[in-house]
Amino acid sequence: MKNEIFVDSGEVAACKGHGVLQASAIGSCVVVAAYDPDCHVGGMAHVMLAGASRDQDPTGGTKYAEDAVQEMMQKMANLGSTKAHLCVCLIGGGNLMGKGHDSPGPETVRSLSEILHRMRIEPVSMEVGGRQRRSCTLDVDRGCVTCKVGDSAERKIWEYKASVPDSAGEYRD
Repeated sequence: MKNEIFVDSGEVAACKGHGVLQASAIGSCVVVAAYDPDCHVGGMAHVMLAGASRDQDPTGGTKYAEDAVQEMMQKMANLGSTKAHLCVCLIGGGNLMGKGHDSPGPETVRSLSEILHRMRIEPVSMEVGGRQRRSCTLDVDRGCVTCKVGDSAERKIWEYKASVPDSAGEYRD
């Protein structure tokens, strides 16, 4: 049986092996789903705001992009992960109210993209923007990220596929 971990707004979690990380009610928030295929470790951060916390209060820090990514990376490292082969998906960042620039979503997406770029990590998949809520799941055992947009059916947005040699000994994706 797989261990299901629900990651609410402003929270960060990580697991190894037979776990499933899930986030729902994703509107303007952005979920970072990270997977390390070398050690089968997954991490998820449900980020509410761009930038870093100015407050030294440790209970509120993971609401912010910089703090949440650092916390997620630390939790994953504690389980044996390194960022060398990390695969990251971004989900969310919508403008559900549709009121011009009132949504923090696009700014949070930009902030996370910049943070990851500084870490030399480029997202393998992005399901961002729009005006509908989302939910997502990272199945750590399978190395698979799925997403639902609004009332649509769940669909796979990324899955880890290890490169294997063909009959000539060449590696292909």
